[in-house]
Amino acid sequence: MNTPVNEPLALRTRASALQQQEALLPTTGPAEVPDAVQVGRQIAALGTLIRDLGDELSARAARQPAHVDTIRAAMAYAEAVGSLGEASAALGTVAQQIGFLGKTAEVRHLRWAREARKDAVRVIEYAVEAARDELRHGAQTLVQTARRLSPSSDDLRQQAALSRSATAAPPVPAAPGGPALATAAPAAPAAQSRR
Repeated sequence: MNTPVNEPLALRTRASALQQQEALLPTTGPAEVPDAVQVGRQIAALGTLIRDLGDELSARAARQPAHVDTIRAAMAYAEAVGSLGEASAALGTVAQQIGFLGKTAEVRHLRWAREARKDAVRVIEYAVEAARDELRHGAQTLVQTARRLSPSSDDLRQQAALSRSATAAPPVPAAPGGPALATAAPAAPAAQSRR
């Protein structure tokens, strides 16, 4: 079970998983149609991530009373789940268009098929970029929340200073026979100053 202190680490770990999925997105272009098997596997991986983030969200929702950092983390997970859902939908569109290209491969010489296939490739490019944007947004949401929940460098310095002062050694006494540290100056006799 995560405590508020561990929230930044948990958020960054999940953000890293989204960044890895972004890096695995297929390259696209007129001569590069993604592999349907790869797209299907990535959709499955995004589904696993959605489940994992859902678990993170529900674990935090179950904590009552919830610490403010726990609520912020839960909100970040919810937003990231939304981004993953959009990325999955975009990859679903990619898979549909790959299927269309396979179905029309034998009639690609016909004019209508040529135009429709060009449109399908454009849709694939757009959908992959949409998935990329959503994964990036989800990861950024988690990272930004982790930053907000991390103690600032000023807080860390203050905690270190407090720790040092609590464990500081007692002052070293003056050497024997040395001069006195400080003595009060004798008060001027008031009676003599009036004479």
